[in-house]
Amino acid sequence: MKYLLTVISVCLLIYQLVGVAEAQDIIAEGTYNMGDGETPTVAESRALLQAKRIALEQAGTYVNSYSKVKNFQLTNDEIHVLASGLIAVEILEKKRTIVGDGINFWVKIKAIVSTDNMADMAKRIKQHSVIENYRKIQDAYDSSQKEIEELKKQLAEATGGHKKKLVGTKIAHAEKLFQTETLMEKGYHYDLNNQADEAIKAFSQAIKLSPMASDPYFLRGGMYAKKEQYNLALKDLNRAIELNSTNYLAYYLRGAIYDWKKNEGKAIEDYSRVINGRSADDLDVYLRRGNIYLKRKMYDRAIEDFNRDIIINPVNGQSYFSRGLAFFANGRLIRSLADYQKACDLGDSGGCKLLKKTEPFVASVITDFEKRCNSGEQKVCEALQTVLQ
Repeated sequence: MKYLLTVISVCLLIYQLVGVAEAQDIIAEGTYNMGDGETPTVAESRALLQAKRIALEQAGTYVNSYSKVKNFQLTNDEIHVLASGLIAVEILEKKRTIVGDGINFWVKIKAIVSTDNMADMAKRIKQHSVIENYRKIQDAYDSSQKEIEELKKQLAEATGGHKKKLVGTKIAHAEKLFQTETLMEKGYHYDLNNQADEAIKAFSQAIKLSPMASDPYFLRGGMYAKKEQYNLALKDLNRAIELNSTNYLAYYLRGAIYDWKKNEGKAIEDYSRVINGRSADDLDVYLRRGNIYLKRKMYDRAIEDFNRDIIINPVNGQSYFSRGLAFFANGRLIRSLADYQKACDLGDSGGCKLLKKTEPFVASVITDFEKRCNSGEQKVCEALQTVLQ
């Protein structure tokens, strides 16, 4: 008996150790040569960014392998975003070296990739806006790097004090934008880790640094929305749109808030702006607008939007479920049953429940209508045709 208890204890210990989330340490280095007009603080941040990106590539490989073991079914973009959310950076060493007329900044970091929150985060990054927000920040970084290199070249070739001063002003502006992007990435990392308050602080700092930039307002508005502080969220989203009328993610989020607040007219307006202003294929905006049309009993318009959403995402059971509701309300009962069945097949529990509940009713209606139609009731015959469509 004692031996058996010992074996059980050892097995439980092994099970616990296997279940403990693993962490991967990655060592990476980054360098940056500071030129005239640049500040040491930003130059050091650029070296740190290079080290982070190198670490992130390795972290992505690790996350990809781990996610396959856990069968998370992630795209390359999702793996990259997931890795950026799971990574924690510690600066191990840094130094500055005079090289010619400039200063070289070198930094060595340890990036720790923890899989503690991977399952939860993997679900959250399936939202298309999460991927797009990450892309926007990375694209901004890339643009910033290209811009500063071009400005440094212009400054080296500039002749005359006025021209040098003009390029120097542009470099100072580019540095401010880079610092803004760094704060936005910091806030984004907090967001991925469900630290909304910390994210709001970072986005607020970005706004203070660049008050005429649209994206920090949009991102902070998203955080306020997550905290259900909708008035603050709307204030930020309105400002984001005022600064950039093509910030369609801001329209999308504002539409979702209006929808939640039952301001359906404004929600439709914002969803329509998204649809008319950009490709909506990576958002569920047709499904959202269709559901509002459904609530407003505008069934034909609702069906049109659900049709479009199904073309974009044919494996979304919710789209079939909603279209089934619209068909049913429109009297097209056979089509509604087909959509409930499809929704159920795709894992939508609402579709399964309604299919079970509605099938006997539809069979009863058809039997009744057929009898009355055969008895010469012309209007019933027309209704039967609609039911069978």
